[in-house]
Amino acid sequence: MRRWSWLVSSVAFIAVLPDSARSQVPGPETPAQIRKEFVLGQQLALELERKDGRIHDPAIVDCVQRIANRLAGATGGKAMDVRITLGSDRYAYLLPHGVLYISGALLERVESEAEIAGLLAHQLAHLRQPLAPSQGPAGSSVLLEPACVLASQAAPFRSVEDRREAELLATKAAIETLRSAGYEPSAVLDLLSKLAYEHPAWAKAIVPEDLLNLRSIVEIDVPPQAGYLIDSSQFAQLHASVLEALGHAARRRPSPRPTLVRTGSDFR
Repeated sequence: MRRWSWLVSSVAFIAVLPDSARSQVPGPETPAQIRKEFVLGQQLALELERKDGRIHDPAIVDCVQRIANRLAGATGGKAMDVRITLGSDRYAYLLPHGVLYISGALLERVESEAEIAGLLAHQLAHLRQPLAPSQGPAGSSVLLEPACVLASQAAPFRSVEDRREAELLATKAAIETLRSAGYEPSAVLDLLSKLAYEHPAWAKAIVPEDLLNLRSIVEIDVPPQAGYLIDSSQFAQLHASVLEALGHAARRRPSPRPTLVRTGSDFR
């Protein structure tokens, strides 16, 4: 929990809201609530960048933002503003004002363009969910906790088990978003399965049994005639740039064709 002391102190300072501001079934947000969320997001962004630093390399940022824009365009919504940090811990932290911070360590773990699209689609689904409240001292106020458990390798403000339903809904929505954008739908399940296995705290909310149930449904999906996008040469360049930015030696990976697609039961 030590690594999260900086975040908890920031949230405690500016994110205390009246009980009436959030409920289990929130109503329309008032201008004051929207303004508080925006200020909260700005403060957390500053704290996060001060703690971990930020990658500005266009070869990395533009590629990830392009994927985010494609997903948003497929669903008719506004794209997230995606930023990449030099963080050595794996996290995807979605801030209240629609800015998503992905650590370089997490981006390094992603193995295909479809997987990073799955990560972004999962976060986009959380962005469209009601913000989750967490009780403050003596029940007198609430703190806005992270939208997704991937925001922390430690437990957020309340038990991660309470987030299982929200994570499942976000994953289901991500599958549909990937389909709409032309990406392999199972990619989000591949990525989340790896992360849940490697981080037991996350597995309490991103439950392997839930992922297996979703996979059994996705596997009977009939791909479009043109197939689904899985990987690309652009992602290979992105991955190499991330390794360089983090100061890691590049690992050998096969040079992909411009695109690999699933059509029916095979690849071409």
